Amino acid sequence: MFWKKKEQEYTEGLAWFGYAVMLPDMDEDEVEITVIGNLTIKNTGTSTLNNPIICIRIKPPQDVRLGGKIGSVSHTALMIDGTHAEAWHYIHDDWKDRTLESGEHWLKPNQCNKLEPDGILTFSNELRVSTEKKEKFVIVEGFFYCDEIQKGIPALNNITINF
Repeated sequence: MFWKKKEQEYTEGLAWFGYAVMLPDMDEDEVEITVIGNLTIKNTGTSTLNNPIICIRIKPPQDVRLGGKIGSVSHTALMIDGTHAEAWHYIHDDWKDRTLESGEHWLKPNQCNKLEPDGILTFSNELRVSTEKKEKFVIVEGFFYCDEIQKGIPALNNITINF
């Protein structure tokens, strides 16, 4: 009789940005660059990841707006948008002050509190970058945290815009 050795559980994950950049039309008075994308998190380990949280850090934070399905736990402004995308909320009550000061947006999904092995969680977002800003660049970094990975996992890529 052969005994099958139980595979040891391990905790692991990946995070990455997928995005498209739309430049302003030079024939119009439009002064914003729009970035539409996703921060995707995948559980690549064999154990469940509990209480997922993401941080999106924008450097420099001035004249850049982050949008998406962000609101409170029970309500978001974009609750009915037809995409079936997860709604998210800020984890700090003073999120406006924090994001203006540090550029960090700390978000938690409204419904998903665990990510099973091979499971995927996505934050769909939109960035608006003013072309009239003082600094002519923006770097967007993403990080994923959970109870099992408290030091966090940086995204495999960043969004970098120079204009």
